[in-house]
Amino acid sequence: MKRIKGLKPFAKIYVILIAVFFLSMTLIYCIPASWIQGNVEKSVEIMENEGDYPMYFFYRHSAIIDVHTDKLMYESLIQNRDYYNAVQASVSINQYPRYWHGYQVVLRPLSIIFQVQEVRYLGMLVFHLLFFWSAWLMAEKTRPVNAALYVLTVSTGYIVFLPVCLQFLSTFMVLFISLIVLLCRYDKDRPMRLMEYFFIIGMVENFFDFLTYPIITLGIPLILLLWMRVRDEQADFKDNFRFMFKSSVSWGLGYALTWMTKWAIATVVLGVRYFWRTMSVIQYRLEGSEEEPLDRLGTLRKNLKSWMNVQDDGMITWSKVALLILIAAVLLAIWKKVKDIKTVAAYVPILFVAAYPYIWYLVMSNHSQIHHWYTYRAQLVALFGILIFIASILKEKKET
Repeated sequence: MKRIKGLKPFAKIYVILIAVFFLSMTLIYCIPASWIQGNVEKSVEIMENEGDYPMYFFYRHSAIIDVHTDKLMYESLIQNRDYYNAVQASVSINQYPRYWHGYQVVLRPLSIIFQVQEVRYLGMLVFHLLFFWSAWLMAEKTRPVNAALYVLTVSTGYIVFLPVCLQFLSTFMVLFISLIVLLCRYDKDRPMRLMEYFFIIGMVENFFDFLTYPIITLGIPLILLLWMRVRDEQADFKDNFRFMFKSSVSWGLGYALTWMTKWAIATVVLGVRYFWRTMSVIQYRLEGSEEEPLDRLGTLRKNLKSWMNVQDDGMITWSKVALLILIAAVLLAIWKKVKDIKTVAAYVPILFVAAYPYIWYLVMSNHSQIHHWYTYRAQLVALFGILIFIASILKEKKET
């Protein structure tokens, strides 16, 4: 009975958010297509002139801008079946119903006034404001070194391109806002409902997500919370490991249930054929195909190479990279000395979270091997986790 009672807040959140998602999508499709037609057509023309996958400045796979998907997002603003009502149009999204396409809640109203170049400019402003705000709060509420490592981590994902590619932008918006909420509300003396927090993040991320790199919206806040729990003397290894597991399950349930609900809504509104079409895509994503067979180790290698800025024909000897990291960590440990073993152990769950991107790549291998040139950014979780762990286990000056 107690367990059932504990699920009530999650059920309430689920029902409310699904209703908000569904109603908001329906309402924005009540906007007449004629209001946005001109700006959408001009925006698509601009993106067609840019090419599907332009590379500026760096000329590496990791610096590709996904104009192809942004163009698809814009083309989806105008429903290609005139006989659909607002509900059908908001669920179908031009026969692409397996995602929620939550970006339309923002992009469709903006397109009444703005074209793509102006939307990109607004995205750039909001991105940097939220990024700097979250970093400032992190420095104030935790410690400056954590904020510096956070800024470094995000910057390695080619931050110059993130605000101007709409597909790349949305997940970082969810990340920044979730961090701002966490840092504003977290108080060791007045605990916030963290399981519900992660459940909400999972649901909201799925609403906007294209399988881009959703795991960063779980990994980075979770790493920060694991650090804060040790700082506040609220957790040892066992407590933090249990918290890590429960938080991850909560986020995963929010993400998965939101996705499955979209499939169910699409089936009810559009017909059973859309359900089987979605199932065939899921099978393809999980099993691959004859033309694109699964290569799970190859997926890891591709994403690592993209992250490390290695060209297609380049090679990285991963044992050497691991050896360099190990040597650097040992030198730091000798120079500054590490904290007591109990404290170090309490931080170890951070390293488990740092492995999440690679678990994601193994599960979602088909998508991650095809789109490695942007899914590599999931490894920002690994970088942030490793950096925070190393910085946390070393003694500070006042402890010497």
